[in-house]
Amino acid sequence: MNYELGIVGGMGPLATSVLFDYIVRHTAAHKDQDHINALILNHATLPDRTEVILHGEDKDFLDAVKGDYEILNMLKVPLIAFPCNTGHYFFEAMEAMADGEIINMIDETLARCKSMGADKVAVFATEGTRAAKSYDRFAEAHDLTVVYPDADEQAAISRVIYDVKELGKTRFPVMDALIDKYTKDAVVILACTELSTIGIDHDKVVDTTQVLGDVIIARCGRKRV
Repeated sequence: MNYELGIVGGMGPLATSVLFDYIVRHTAAHKDQDHINALILNHATLPDRTEVILHGEDKDFLDAVKGDYEILNMLKVPLIAFPCNTGHYFFEAMEAMADGEIINMIDETLARCKSMGADKVAVFATEGTRAAKSYDRFAEAHDLTVVYPDADEQAAISRVIYDVKELGKTRFPVMDALIDKYTKDAVVILACTELSTIGIDHDKVVDTTQVLGDVIIARCGRKRV
């Protein structure tokens, strides 16, 4: 079988399922055979990315994820999705492991924001993504200013992310209030794929999972519906 796409997932499993559901629902297809041949590696036991970043334990994560890329290399998978914003801290190291091309979800998301006319983006993310300044690294190339919630707001966002992971919750009024505040003068980025499970629909909110899904559909030669 020739796989067109590999997904290194499980971070978390619900977020990975949301991405694949999005791809299937938004690919123009009239029969099963019109869809993308994809291999999903639901590697749920990968070390917590935020913990690894905050404690300088990069090697633990890279050693664990290396096997996933070995599988994809063996199967000659040409395009790879890594649906974890925090894990993009390791992007260059993972590129070195992969024979196929890994989509840079952060760069693609910032490009989407710029295409919307944004000058400033508010990043709702994990403590790990924030500490690593992963969005700041790519924002300059898109002429975008990056801002983050204050400490109390960040704590609330982190709690939402882990409530999705630990409790499976998908409704959080606190997110509505934060979005109302930050969309007054910025485009809000849902920069953690757990936040994609909440189903926020706002014309000044960009969901990284949806951006990744759209790029996958286009790069696999399909039309989006």
